[in-house]
Amino acid sequence: MEAESSISGQPAAGQGDALQLPAPLFHAAWQFAVGITIAHWVWLPPAYVLTVLVPVALLCAIASVCAQRLAWLPLATLWILLGAWCALMQPQPAPAAQLSALSDGLLRTVEGTIVQSGTIHDEAELNLNETGPETIPSPETERTAPRPSQSFDLNVSSLEVATDTEDAQLPIAGHIRLTVRWPVDANPAPFACGERIRTIVRLREPEIYHDPGVWSREDYLVDQGITSSATVNVERVESLGPSARTLLACRMGALQHATTEKVLSLPGAMRRLPPWLRLTPDDAIMLAAMVAGDRTYLTHSLRVGFERTGSFHMLVVSGFHLAIVAGCIFWITRHLRFPRVPATLLTIAATFAYAFFTGFATPVQRSLWMVGLYLVGRLVYRDRSPLNTIGFASLCLLAFNPRSLFDSSLQMTLLAVIAIAGVAAPLLQGTIHPYVNACTNLRLKAIDAKLAPPLAQFR
Repeated sequence: MEAESSISGQPAAGQGDALQLPAPLFHAAWQFAVGITIAHWVWLPPAYVLTVLVPVALLCAIASVCAQRLAWLPLATLWILLGAWCALMQPQPAPAAQLSALSDGLLRTVEGTIVQSGTIHDEAELNLNETGPETIPSPETERTAPRPSQSFDLNVSSLEVATDTEDAQLPIAGHIRLTVRWPVDANPAPFACGERIRTIVRLREPEIYHDPGVWSREDYLVDQGITSSATVNVERVESLGPSARTLLACRMGALQHATTEKVLSLPGAMRRLPPWLRLTPDDAIMLAAMVAGDRTYLTHSLRVGFERTGSFHMLVVSGFHLAIVAGCIFWITRHLRFPRVPATLLTIAATFAYAFFTGFATPVQRSLWMVGLYLVGRLVYRDRSPLNTIGFASLCLLAFNPRSLFDSSLQMTLLAVIAIAGVAAPLLQGTIHPYVNACTNLRLKAIDAKLAPPLAQFR
C-alpha cells in the first residue's frame, strides 16, 4: 500500500501530515535567535533572565497537560529567554590584556610554541601577477620581488619587558600571528606546528578602519584568539626544538599539508595519459583547495576569476562538499550490503573525520549537524522534515556560539536552505512531483485505476 501511494502521487500514511507539521525545531530555532538579538541590543542581567526561566518552564509543563492549545505561548517565551540567557552568558572575546599593552611597536624578544602553521608562499605574488609579463620592471616592482614567507600562530610563553631599571623575560600568555620572510633566492625550510621558537619582533595591534560597514580585521583576529601580529626576517628567528607534547591540531594540519602535496604531485604522475585526462598544476591547486581545504597555493590569477563571478565558495570546503562525501560513503556502504546501523554509524564517523580534517569550519559544522540528524532520523524510521533538520542544526550552532547569528555566512546559508526546503520543495511537491511519480512503472497498467483522473490521463 505504501508503494502504491507513492506511485499514485498521494502521500502515504503519515507523509502528508509530515508536510503539514509546524516543524517545532525550526520555530524553536528562530525564537532562540530572537532572544539572542534582544540580548545583543538590550543588556539584561543574566541572573534576572535565569530567575524568569524557572516559572516559565513550570508554566510550559502545566500548559502541556492542561491547555495544550495555548502551550505554544509559554514555549515561545521559554525559547526566547533561553536564547537571551545563552547570549548573555557567552564570554565576549577580548585581546590578552598584558600582551596588548606590550604591542607598542618596540623591539621585544618573544618565545612561544607554534600552534597553527601555514605553507611557504611568495609574499609579493599579487603584485607580480598584476604587473604582467610585458611590463618593464620599475623600482617599485623590484622592491616587491617575490620573497618566500610563512605565516603561523604563536602561543606566547614569555615576552621581554623593559623598564627604567631592568630588562627581563616575563611569562605572558596570549597568541600572536607571525609572518617570517626569507631572502629572495633562499631555499626556505618551513617552521612546523609544535615547534618552539625565539624571535625579536615589533608587536603591533591590528589596524582599525572606522569606515561605516567596513570589515574589521581586529574582530576577525580576536575571534581566533589573536591579540597582535608582527613580521620578521628569518635571521631573527631561532628554533628551540619541538614542544614537549604534540597538539592534535598540529597532527591534523600535517596530514592536511601531506594530502595537499600528494594532490599537487598528480600532474607529474599523469604525464603519460592523454592530454584530455591530464591535470595541469592549476587544476591540482584548485583540487587541493576543494578537497583538502588548503588554499595557500591559490594564486591571484586563479582566485580573481572565481571572485569576479561570485563562485569563490566552490574553492572553500563547505556543507556542499560534506554532503557529497556523506552521500558517497552511505551509497557505498549500502551497496556493499552493510546493515543499516553500521552503515549509518560509519557514514557519520567518516563525515566527522573529514570535517575535522578540513579545519572544522562553521559551514562544515552546520552541514555535519544536518547530515547527522537526517541519518539518525532515517535509522529510526522517522519522517525527515527539512525545516526541522535546519532548526536542529541552527539550535546546536547558536547554543554553542550565539554570536554566529550575526555572521553573514550563517545568515546566507540559512536563507538559502530555508528558501529551498520551505518554499521550493513544497511547491514542487504540490505541482510536479505527483506527475513524476505517476510516470513510474509505465508498463504496469493496473496502477492506472488507482491514480487520480488527471494523473492517469497524463500517465
